[in-house]
Amino acid sequence: MKEKSRAVYKNVEEVKSYKELQQRGKNRFGTNIAYKFKKDYTAKEPEYIQKTYKEVVDDVKAVGTKLLDLKMQGQKIILIGKNSYNWCVSYLAITTSGMVVAPLDVALPDNEIETLVKRSGAEAIIFDEKFAELAKKMKKENKKIKTLISMQDIKDKEIKIFSEILKQGNELIEKGNDEYEKVEVDPEKMSIMLFTSGTTNLPKIVMLSQKNICSDINALAQYVRLHETDTLLSFLPIHHTFESTITFLFGFYNGTTVAFCDGLRYIQKNLKEYKVSVFVAVPLVLETMYKKIQNTIEAQGKTKLINTMIKISNGLLKLHIDVRRKLFKKVLDSLGGNLRIMLYGAAPMNKEKTDMDQVRRTAYCLLYTDLTLYPDTPGIASHPFTNSNLVGLPTEDGGMSILNIGEDEKALAAWRDTVSDAITRAKSPQTIYFMLHPSYALTFLKLAGEFMSDKDFSVILGEAWVNAENANEDKNVSRREQIRMFKRADPVHLM
Repeated sequence: MKEKSRAVYKNVEEVKSYKELQQRGKNRFGTNIAYKFKKDYTAKEPEYIQKTYKEVVDDVKAVGTKLLDLKMQGQKIILIGKNSYNWCVSYLAITTSGMVVAPLDVALPDNEIETLVKRSGAEAIIFDEKFAELAKKMKKENKKIKTLISMQDIKDKEIKIFSEILKQGNELIEKGNDEYEKVEVDPEKMSIMLFTSGTTNLPKIVMLSQKNICSDINALAQYVRLHETDTLLSFLPIHHTFESTITFLFGFYNGTTVAFCDGLRYIQKNLKEYKVSVFVAVPLVLETMYKKIQNTIEAQGKTKLINTMIKISNGLLKLHIDVRRKLFKKVLDSLGGNLRIMLYGAAPMNKEKTDMDQVRRTAYCLLYTDLTLYPDTPGIASHPFTNSNLVGLPTEDGGMSILNIGEDEKALAAWRDTVSDAITRAKSPQTIYFMLHPSYALTFLKLAGEFMSDKDFSVILGEAWVNAENANEDKNVSRREQIRMFKRADPVHLM
């Protein structure tokens, strides 16, 4: 039987490539404001700049035309910079001109950036001016890099600047250059190269096609309805697929306005001044905002009143009467007064209850990973549930049988069956944690943590950090992932 579609909105207009996405934006929302930002947010009276959909597509075409004129078609291009209009135009110009974009995190240390640039095989770097010296150093040491482009105006003979690239591209178009229009990008070929922390400290390369990203956009359109009157605030790192897909590309698909945030400490201020109606965030940001609102309510002695209003509101909603914006006007006003939707992703929200079925499934997967043996050190093995190839299993007469699971397949199967039964009987994630070899404790948390309550997660993290030998050297969990674990953990249950 064919599975029934759970889509909320049917018959959405699908896009298959970024050029289709651009053309759709220009045709349907040409005069709408696509981007809004300050020329200099530190100025006392900042100048606001607005770009329409037509201007965006025209700028992308101009930059793409010049990049092609520089013989960059087919090249991999590093893109590193803060969320900005020039970043978005560069991203689209690269990907619609038959090149591969490799966005990097601006927070990476220089040595990591150098390593990733080498691994990418990039021949050009487009960057914020703060990376100018590093870019020149990399070009000098890496003969493959031929082109450096700063997204801000700087004076350096070795570096081209974005504004000149844009200007020269427009001049080429005026003279009849149509090389950009001739480029046909295969939507199924790699167009985006991402670096992500995998199961080791060495970042993995993820190859994405335009079809991959457009499939996400098409799927989102079936569940989330954004209006061309909506404004989104771009503040999450734009090199991440979550921010670039939702705010940047899905926002473009819907004809919305994207405003660039002045910085994390200015989020509340920017929500008000840009009249943001759609807020895209990660759980940590939303939880921090929620706690501040709760603390304010408690400080004003209005907790009981608010709880009563919530009950009334929920009761009226069952009758299809929505008075939430009136009842909670002061709360909404503190967030700018225009919020309509909050979208979150990239991590789970705080949980109050552990999903043991999912935790068990994760443990089963770990159990059936390969057993690694070390010929030079007999008896030693590496596996999430044991550090030896010699294991003891109970016998029917109440005794213990020692089996060599490294040499005997039947013994290995019997051992796995025994451990599997114990996992099935486990009533808490802590029980499974104590079955594991300590060196895999953080690996278990990394894989199963999203299914655990905050209390269970925090308790196990505290235990693992104290009991595991060199816990912070777990090869399956990067330092960044460890930091994220501690940020999520509840200090009350951690120690």
